[in-house]
Parts: sequence; structure tokens; C-alpha cells
Amino acid sequence: MPEGETVIFAAGTLMPVSSPPIRDGAVLVRDGRIAAVGSLAELGREAPDSEVRFFPNYTIVPGAVNAHAHLGFRREDAPEGGTFSGWLAKLIERLPEKEAWTAEAARDSAREALEAGTTYMAESSPYGECLPQLAESGMAGTVYAEFFPGDFDGAAPEEIVESIIGRARGLQAGLPERVDARVSVHSPYTVDPESSRLAARRTRELGWTLAIHLSESPEEVEFVREGTGGLADIFGRNEWRGVGVSPVRYAESIELLAPQTIAAHLATLVSEEDLEILARTGVAAAHCPRSNEFLGCGVSPVPRMMEMGVRVGMGTDGLWSSPSMNLFEETMVAVGLHGLGGATGLELATLGGARALGIAAETGSLEAGKWADLAVVEVAPGTDDPERDVLEAAAGGGVTATVVGGDLRYNRVEG
Repeated sequence: MPEGETVIFAAGTLMPVSSPPIRDGAVLVRDGRIAAVGSLAELGREAPDSEVRFFPNYTIVPGAVNAHAHLGFRREDAPEGGTFSGWLAKLIERLPEKEAWTAEAARDSAREALEAGTTYMAESSPYGECLPQLAESGMAGTVYAEFFPGDFDGAAPEEIVESIIGRARGLQAGLPERVDARVSVHSPYTVDPESSRLAARRTRELGWTLAIHLSESPEEVEFVREGTGGLADIFGRNEWRGVGVSPVRYAESIELLAPQTIAAHLATLVSEEDLEILARTGVAAAHCPRSNEFLGCGVSPVPRMMEMGVRVGMGTDGLWSSPSMNLFEETMVAVGLHGLGGATGLELATLGGARALGIAAETGSLEAGKWADLAVVEVAPGTDDPERDVLEAAAGGGVTATVVGGDLRYNRVEG
């Protein structure tokens, strides 16, 4: 959008999420941000010379915020589900062949997410390999560069951490305005305690967020607590296993947990004590229920997390453990799994994800001053839970347009 120009996006219903729905509602966009929210009539009077893109039989909602995703996978030849360690062993086996098609898979996954209404994505990939595809997709987002100390040929933790920090800084050069690179401590079974501790300290010093996988599977719990099981068969050389506590308690002990930390999954044997730790340390959670189910990981105690004030957003994970990159579809699974209302579900998919990622001042709801990130959804007349109707429609392919920073990045109808 040229600097200074304005455009009005309007629909039969506008759902800002942070405030009640507006019939024939609209957002006025200037320089990529929302200048005003109100009825189409009001904003038309306020900015009479603005271009108007009116979707009369649709609903506009904030764009989906995907709090945890992996772009570099494709549906073809995915390892079977079942046990997490069995799936992971097959994934590791296929890494050499995967290099040939990772970029194409990332491009396709990003396109699928955008066309399903996602406007911001937190993507995790080894050493940030999927950053180019996120950057070119039209979505805003962050790539979390995962690092694996075993790749560093015996280097000291200080060297390893400075290397991945340097890698993330280097990746930031030349990126679009709303795309950046950060660091991921991949998991308790792949990154040693000291490298984890140093990465957490250094990223916090830099004011960065940090992504981790935590308490994802029964095998992870057994690896951390007992030092045995399927992950020990794969990573038996990792001598820090078997510390006698839960993954959450272990992560706290090595200083991984803080308000800047986004913990993905939290699906297996998350106790009340663990929840108290998460709440006290201010950690955010990314909920990936379809991946958890596919890999036999259990059900994350999301309602209890929310009761305790833990920030929760939704994540799709990747196409080798989840059937789609549609975050609204993922959210409908969570709604059914936890017995949530539509308004809560829509908030989880949008503002909840933004809160989890620390970007709620910039996106996640339709408010003046935030980026104009929104999805246009075709919704049939429905029930007395209109937010659920919108979620169901978006989950079923009803997103017809996606706007990121005021730019129409996807459109299959004429506004």
C-alpha cells in the first residue's frame, strides 16, 4: 500500500476479538496499520476518499497467529504415527533425502497457511533453514533456529551458543519488516543443560523470545526422569538424562523458563506442580492437539493452564505430524477436545497466539494502532455461537481472503 493512502476493509460482520462484533463493520487502514474500527457508515464518513473493499456476506476476523509450526515437511511419505520415538527415528533416517525437497515443502506449507487465514507464524526449523520461504510467503513471523550441540564436533557450550546467536543475527539481514530470526533450544533430549542455560541467558540479554519443545511425549518424560526408553535408544550418548524430575521441573532448573519462553506441546503428564511452575515463571504455551494425538503424546491441560494465567496460543506443528497448516482447523479440534466456547476458541487462534509470542501490542485483534492483519471468512447462517460458526467455516476452507499489514495477500473473491 503506498504511503499515506487509506483503504477500508468491511464485511457483513466484523469480529475484533478484543471487543464485541460489529454488524456491517469495518477497519480503516493507513500505512499497513488499523487507523480506526467501527461501522462501515462511520468509517466511510471519516475517510470518504478511501477505497472500500466490502465483503457483505462474509465475516472479518483477525488473522490467525500460529504459535508453533514446522514448514519444512510435506504430506507425502510421512512417517507413521504411534510412538513419538518411533516416528522420530524414522524422521532422522529420512533427513538426508529430505534436504532435496525441504525448500519446496516449506513454500507449499507457507502458502497453505496463508490461504487458510494465517497472518503471523512462529516457525521452528534446524538452524533457521525455512526462513527464506517464510519471508517470501507474505506472512509476518519469526523463524526460531533450532540448534543441536552434537553437530558441533565437541565444541564448548559457550562456542555453540555464540554460533547459533551469530547464525540468527546473520539470518536477519535483508528481511521484510515483519519477519525475523530467533533461537530455539530444541528439546531436553537434544540440547545439553549448559548449552540450554547459556542460550536462555543470552537470548534474554538480547531481548529475544526463545522457543522450546517441552513435555511433548511419554518418551521425553521417561528420558528426563529415568534416562531410559525410546529416546534413550536414539540419544543414549546424551549423558544428562535420568535426572529424576519432570521435564518442566528440569527446564526450570536450567533457567529455560521465563516470560520470553514459548513452550510447545506440554502434552504428557503435566502435573499441578508443573502448572504452578509454568504460571510462576511466566512461560507461554503453544498447543498442538492434532500432532499430540497422532504421536500418542496425550492431552495438554489447556483449560487449567488458562485458569492459572498461562498464556496459551495454538500451533499446527508440521505436515509430518498434522494433517494441515490450517490453524482454525487446529483450533476447532481444541474446542471439541476441551469443551470450549467459540469466543474462547477464536481468541486462542488469534489474540491468544499473539500474547503467547509477546506481540499482542502489534497483532492478534482488530484495534486501532495494530497491524491490519485479518481474514475474510464465508459463513453460512448458523447458531447462537457465531464465533464457533466462523471457526468452523474457516476450518472447513471458508477463508476467502487474507490481509497482512493492509496488503491483500490472498483473495479468491471479488471484494
